[in-house]
Amino acid sequence: MEYCGFSVPQNQAFVSRTGPLFMSDEESSPVNVVERGVSVDQDGKSNVWAIEPKMEVDTKSSEEKTTSTLVAVGGLAAFAAVAAGILTNLPDPDQF
Repeated sequence: MEYCGFSVPQNQAFVSRTGPLFMSDEESSPVNVVERGVSVDQDGKSNVWAIEPKMEVDTKSSEEKTTSTLVAVGGLAAFAAVAAGILTNLPDPDQF
């Protein structure tokens, strides 16, 4: 069997024995599909409508928000203290 750089070798195990498959041939397609945001007017023109996204409801209590804010501020303060300590104790570059 000769191989060319532009052809795909055909293996008999992967060759399909049936005809082409079309989207309309699917058996599991839903029968009554209602597409939201699309309608057709009396002239036969299709209209596409905007669908508002679902709103997210905040479920955290004010105590949880306060706690997470305090943890964030404390972490920032700890980082600033460590950074200030390191930066003030760096060796003088003029010594070298």
